[in-house]
Amino acid sequence: MQAPTLEIRRPLRSEVGAVAGALATAFDADPVTRHMVPAQDYRRRVTSLFAFETLLAPRGSWVAVADGAIAGAALWGLPGHKPGLLATLRHSPLLLRAFGRALPAAYRGLQVIESAHPKSPRHWYLQTLGAAVPGRGVGGALLRHGLARADADGLPTYLESSSPANVPIYERFGFRPTRDIVLPGGPTLTAMWREPVSSPG
Repeated sequence: MQAPTLEIRRPLRSEVGAVAGALATAFDADPVTRHMVPAQDYRRRVTSLFAFETLLAPRGSWVAVADGAIAGAALWGLPGHKPGLLATLRHSPLLLRAFGRALPAAYRGLQVIESAHPKSPRHWYLQTLGAAVPGRGVGGALLRHGLARADADGLPTYLESSSPANVPIYERFGFRPTRDIVLPGGPTLTAMWREPVSSPG
């Protein structure tokens, strides 16, 4: 199958639902998401979760568009752009839709992940990367786009791989494993770090 022509750009506010839907498809079998989000109405719940994440990362969200449709997205946490309390509260109903009564347990899991997140040096944080249809180069294109921007800033990048199968893929992009993050009663994530690459010349 010929790789589609991709346009990488920031999503429009009206496209939040489409972004969340593409990421929900990408993460349908993800072990961490499946552990944290209740199985009943999983697709609806995880779509709400990704809508929440997208709305809280307006400056760090990019989408890949193929044939006029959103084929994948990358959500980056940028240095100096942490979501404010008001924005978090405004969109918190989406979290309730995602987790329901499982919200306290999910919060504990998220705290474990956050506690492992390095506080310094300043870096770009790849919070979420997903392609609705794998194997078409969408994820790689989005990752290269973000890494090029981080490199242009001269900043390292950090992520947590929720799937062991993805670790060697990220290693090919220059990431190195730094530690395991074990969720209570759940799967293990791999924390990974990448130093910036200087442009030749």
